[in-house]
Amino acid sequence: MKLISLAIYVSFVNFLFINPIFAAEVLATPTKYEVTMKKVELCTSSACTTTTLLAEKDGTFDIASASAGADVGDWITGYALEVGTTYTHIKATISSTFTIRGYITDDNSNGLSEDYCVTAASPLTASSGTSPAVVAESSATTNADMSYEVPNYLDADNGSFYGTTTKTTFDANGLTKVNDAATFTWIAALSSSYTPSASSAPKITISFDVTNQLGAAGVNVSGNWQCAIYVKPPTVGVSLTD
Repeated sequence: MKLISLAIYVSFVNFLFINPIFAAEVLATPTKYEVTMKKVELCTSSACTTTTLLAEKDGTFDIASASAGADVGDWITGYALEVGTTYTHIKATISSTFTIRGYITDDNSNGLSEDYCVTAASPLTASSGTSPAVVAESSATTNADMSYEVPNYLDADNGSFYGTTTKTTFDANGLTKVNDAATFTWIAALSSSYTPSASSAPKITISFDVTNQLGAAGVNVSGNWQCAIYVKPPTVGVSLTD
């Protein structure tokens, strides 16, 4: 078995992937999208039963930051790939709790009447596996860091807001989460399979886009319309090349 070293190139990283059941939503780009990665592996199939470990340690990154790519690249310090092995997928284990920040301009089409939905340090309802964060409407854009938890997988387990679209989104994006678990996993196909040779100098490039990934929708709480705030799926690309 011959191993060759792997160089890491990561550009603008972002994780999470939720589509709510409500159609009347408004979107914005978050100013903070902080995630904690636990482990990253390369796989030889979509099942990821055979893996090559790239990193296994906590790394917290604000993926809305311009320095996110360099930060993640520093975290994944490079591991050896086996010559002749074909790699097809990447797998990441990620904390289920994010820190997000930003505001969404409301268009008053979803029951809301004020101008903005803003993230808040102490929301009216904290985000959980069965609910997005719920905050009061705002007439100003002032916002704060807010905790967000990835919802549970099945309709019966994730509350009335998320509904059946969560399972569809999870399945489409290679996500797996046990109810209320502290972490979830994400598996994605490489842009093309890669088989290193003895002369290869492989590099991995991971690209994500956080544009318009912060969402809000109106929810009626005891007769009052409030803002439900959540995050949506990114555009993801992963390539392994010489």
